[in-house]
Amino acid sequence: MSNAIRAFLFPLAHEAALVSLRPLLIASICLASWAHLAAQPSPAWNSAGSMHESRYYHQSVLLESGKLLVFGGQSGCVTGYACSRIGSAELYDPLTGGWDSTGDMVTSGSNQFAVRLANGKVLVGGGLPTTSGAWLYDPDTKTWSATGSMNGVRSNATAMLLRNGKVLVAGGGPANNPYAGLRTAELYDPATGVWSLTAAMNDTRNLHTATLLPDGRVLVASGVDLSASSAMRSSAEIYDPATGTWTLTGSLQRARAYHTANLLASGKVLVTGGINLSSGSVIESAELYDPATGQWTETGKPSTARVSHTATSLADGRVLVAGGYYGTSGNPVLGNAEIYDPAVGTWTAAPNMAIARGNHAATLLANGKVIVTGGHDAVSPGYTSAEIFDSGASSVTTVSAASPAPVGVAAVESIASIYGSDLASETLAAASPPPTALAGVSVNIRDKEGVSRPAPLFMVSPGQVNFLVPSGTPAGAATVVVLRGEKAVAMGPVSITLVAPGLFAANGGGKGVAAASVLRVKADGFQSVEPVAIYDTAQHAFTTAPIDFGPATDQLFLILYGTGIRRAGKVSSAVGGVDAEVLFAGAAPGWAGLDQVNVRLPRSLSGRGAVDVSITADGQNSNALQVSFR
Repeated sequence: MSNAIRAFLFPLAHEAALVSLRPLLIASICLASWAHLAAQPSPAWNSAGSMHESRYYHQSVLLESGKLLVFGGQSGCVTGYACSRIGSAELYDPLTGGWDSTGDMVTSGSNQFAVRLANGKVLVGGGLPTTSGAWLYDPDTKTWSATGSMNGVRSNATAMLLRNGKVLVAGGGPANNPYAGLRTAELYDPATGVWSLTAAMNDTRNLHTATLLPDGRVLVASGVDLSASSAMRSSAEIYDPATGTWTLTGSLQRARAYHTANLLASGKVLVTGGINLSSGSVIESAELYDPATGQWTETGKPSTARVSHTATSLADGRVLVAGGYYGTSGNPVLGNAEIYDPAVGTWTAAPNMAIARGNHAATLLANGKVIVTGGHDAVSPGYTSAEIFDSGASSVTTVSAASPAPVGVAAVESIASIYGSDLASETLAAASPPPTALAGVSVNIRDKEGVSRPAPLFMVSPGQVNFLVPSGTPAGAATVVVLRGEKAVAMGPVSITLVAPGLFAANGGGKGVAAASVLRVKADGFQSVEPVAIYDTAQHAFTTAPIDFGPATDQLFLILYGTGIRRAGKVSSAVGGVDAEVLFAGAAPGWAGLDQVNVRLPRSLSGRGAVDVSITADGQNSNALQVSFR
């Protein structure tokens, strides 16, 4: 093989080809190709059907598939109804809006902890009746199995998936008193299925909260121990996985139990509501913890004191608080909801739920909506109903910027397009490198772990935004959020993958003539770049420029440009139904997200006229484009 051909294995040797196509590629990446417009709804709650069994004190976990797993809990335990622990589990499919039964749990129980592991399985443990047992739900087989037991019995414990893949479980109630508090903490290792004790907390606590901070440490806040003289805990402490130790940090302004805690985009933690079990008073305040100072400060006061409510971090960074109880006598159940805006530190009313409920569960779905399940009031044995909160942000569709199919899929470090309505006030293309804010518009990708990453922007317009899927975004279900200033104006689900091949077309839209060029290598090593597309002024569009193979000693290579290809382990190509050797497939030089595929053209294509060209990356087919041969 000649040095010229060896050099062709690397894209930098052919930056001239990319330069010659730069205006055409800019048009493909930065101009609207196809529109998917959607009306903007008002904030509202809508029915999500009914579960097969009423339940409260249950758990709900979003699976990697985007489905919701709901399991366990209890029913009854109010006047006229006996207490019953529940062992059934159900799946909600947001795409169909339907509920299906899945495998029953090994043991019935309520007040358990639940964590989705990095491998997609769900770890469940403890609870009432008090137990040290732990179990795994496998979404692939829809079955439950026992895993290693904890070193001690606990209910109402907190559980947090650490960055190293292990699970930290802390505190909770012991066997002899579900309102007493434990100091102990344990680590679960999914690789071995074994629990090991880690350092104990400084305070015994139960009915507390645990929050994973941006640096990987865990903040545990407040709680109660009714077996101790100082029953309510205003203290907070931080667990450091690197050292396996706990350190006290600033105390809350008000001690509370049955409260909620949410990590904000700023890295601060919002704590809302709760109850002082010593006095019986329901708490109306909210506080912010700042990891930089280790201190708590009060923030805007919610409109309603509430306990046993839910607080869900929305995809746009705000927090939805719903339901709960405003007192402890009679039937003080709440059906109202309100939203905390971290940008201004205030609360605004949201529409009321269809059914007032407390001790329910709430989960953010991949489409940016919140589903609330079950719960009860003081006289009900439990609800089967579920409802979904739509924040009112318009829905958007995400596709590869190179191809309109498949819908809702984008690869890490690829160029993608969002289609919706009223996304921006003007059309503006970015300079290089692409910024994370353009014409007042920004895009965040909220991954399956709830981490939001700003996306670099290539172009914004009222109906379309083109962006780069941020590096480091894990594969799985995610939510795309479009913001104008601090306000989320649109959001929608996207499945993040490692590979999603798409080829750019000269006219955009993912079809027609390829945005490509041909490299001709002469026998003496001389190289020249030739177009495969020519602009037809009569048609106002690019058409194919026939490729001439020339003398038998000439070698021709087709240089294709696309996105979502660079992480593929195997790339093949077909030109006119003929297998064509791929010499290089990877990142193109000098342009974020742009990929390049270099293909040797077989002479058997000579005289074929217009033919299709496509690639296959790790078994996934790209869109088919056209080139022509004289």
